[in-house]
Amino acid sequence: MTADDTGAVGGPALALVYTELSMLVTALWFEIDHGDGSAASGFFTTDAELTFSRRTFRGTDEINGVYGDRAARGPRVSRHLMSNFHVLRHETGLVEAVSALVLYAQDGEPPVPTAVPVLVADVFDRFVRAGGPDGEARRWLIASRRIENRFLLPGDVLAVPTE
Repeated sequence: MTADDTGAVGGPALALVYTELSMLVTALWFEIDHGDGSAASGFFTTDAELTFSRRTFRGTDEINGVYGDRAARGPRVSRHLMSNFHVLRHETGLVEAVSALVLYAQDGEPPVPTAVPVLVADVFDRFVRAGGPDGEARRWLIASRRIENRFLLPGDVLAVPTE
């Protein structure tokens, strides 16, 4: 069990954090699925780390490069389905969580034929509260994201580098 800011297990503070963070993760996946991912780096701290399998990208410039390269491949249909969001650690201004990701994706224009997900993964996120002194509102951002593949469709090519 995880304690909230008052030290109580669960409680309103943890429920609010849970809601805010699961909404942030959902909004990021929505940006990637319905946009071209060009705004994805806005969900991360400037020095964030984003790891796909064994390949890590550091900072928003490299994260922008990942999604720029993804968009340059041409049209792609994807749906990142997030579930089982679970808070592992909760402190003031810092949360670590894990969620399950099921990815349906294929190059091309919709509709594309597909029957099975190309990937099922665990996503480990470390969130921090950012902003403040210069007038920017404090908000949650991802400081670290690690995507660990659990099931991967043989022969499929993901749109981001994993090696």
